[in-house]
Amino acid sequence: MNKFITYTLLLLTYLALSKSLSPNEFGIKYVNSDNDLAGLIPGSPVSVILIDIHSTGFLIKTYYHKYKIVYGFQSYEEIITRTSSNYTKKMKPYLGMSIFRRYKKLNKESFLPLPPGSIFIGDYSFGNWVKLNSNTKIWKFFRVYRQIPNYLGWKDFRPTFKVFSEINKSLDLNKPFYGSNDEFGINGLITQKSFPKYFERQTPQQGSLKDFFKTYFKENFIQQGLKNE
Repeated sequence: MNKFITYTLLLLTYLALSKSLSPNEFGIKYVNSDNDLAGLIPGSPVSVILIDIHSTGFLIKTYYHKYKIVYGFQSYEEIITRTSSNYTKKMKPYLGMSIFRRYKKLNKESFLPLPPGSIFIGDYSFGNWVKLNSNTKIWKFFRVYRQIPNYLGWKDFRPTFKVFSEINKSLDLNKPFYGSNDEFGINGLITQKSFPKYFERQTPQQGSLKDFFKTYFKENFIQQGLKNE
């Protein structure tokens, strides 16, 4: 009986805290579809990368996505949104990838998961093709845009003309493209190196209820303040 009372009190405490600290109170938007996400992103050209997935709660799960928004003609920004279990399940394989982009020409939009920055490759407003001694052509950004690869988390990735052709082929087939060697996505090595926070949390840890709430507040309302890191 004492255990039942204890669990009931814990449940009521959790629900009260969840209500009083509702993400809505912090201006966090709810995204449950591709169109919801597109509605939050202004301007063009722009590429949106899913960089983290997080959930809180042990009785009632709340899911969050973190996105990096890389603009063509200005710096990037990061946003956190609340979402559903179903949308998280749908998008999880595409962690580290561009899941939305809006082209500057006619404001055309695409939700096909592609390597981050695919929208900029082959666009002569941002760079050009450089031929190597092996006759392989790689994409190189102009000096003024030299930080874009860092924003995108490319690490050692240098897109070749072959990759560019594969991206266009995937667009024509409407089929996700994880890179020629599957470098991107949740199983991609570049994704794991560039956006490690999701993977760091996958190691099981034991802790008390006090630790749970402390971590909950720290990660979602104090350390991040539910804003850009």
